[in-house]
Amino acid sequence: MKVTFILAEAALEPIPSSLRKDPRIVNSCKKLGKKPDRCLLDKSLHYWAMDRLRDKEKRGRPDITYHVMLDVTSSPLYKSGLLDFFVHTYNDYVIKVGNSVRPPHAYVRFEGLILDLFEKKIIKDVNGKVLLELKRGKVKDILNEIGISSAVGFEVDGELVTYEHAAKQIISGQRVFIVGGFSTGDFSIETSSIFVKRFSLAREMLEADTVTCRLIYEIEKVLFTK
Repeated sequence: MKVTFILAEAALEPIPSSLRKDPRIVNSCKKLGKKPDRCLLDKSLHYWAMDRLRDKEKRGRPDITYHVMLDVTSSPLYKSGLLDFFVHTYNDYVIKVGNSVRPPHAYVRFEGLILDLFEKKIIKDVNGKVLLELKRGKVKDILNEIGISSAVGFEVDGELVTYEHAAKQIISGQRVFIVGGFSTGDFSIETSSIFVKRFSLAREMLEADTVTCRLIYEIEKVLFTK
């Protein structure tokens, strides 16, 4: 029985072309020995230049995807082939993560990998196996691809439940769960309309990797003890 995890509206994107000539962006990237078209938008580095961006509070956190991807791909559930993993970005790109992917543990290499993916649209290993694939799409397009119409979503103002209860609901239902890949703000109406159940695991914003790790662990406890 497979489970699908979608990290949705992730704050993961190259520096937008509208900001690449901003002196603050140019100087920031220059200090790293890079050009603006070879950097991911990062709030910790580019905050003051992001003022004119729409939804600036939800953007510029590539580290969230980085940590979640490391945690997911190191989990027994993923390694056993029982977890499919997708990243949907704020700008409506979908990254399909293949089987047995081992992301780089150094952030600088992760950034280079993601920038290569945005440029090439596909990353393969030395044997030609597809590791990462990028295409335009929304969360609903992922669900259409896997043949599912709805999912369990996690939001601060959802029904307050335990991780164990949430995991059992995921497994007994559509077997798809969605966690936000941003640090502040809410899901778009388009994304939240997909949720057949809206759960909250705490009445405060939790780190995406913490939520992901604990949910996967609880799912493993159910699936691996059957």
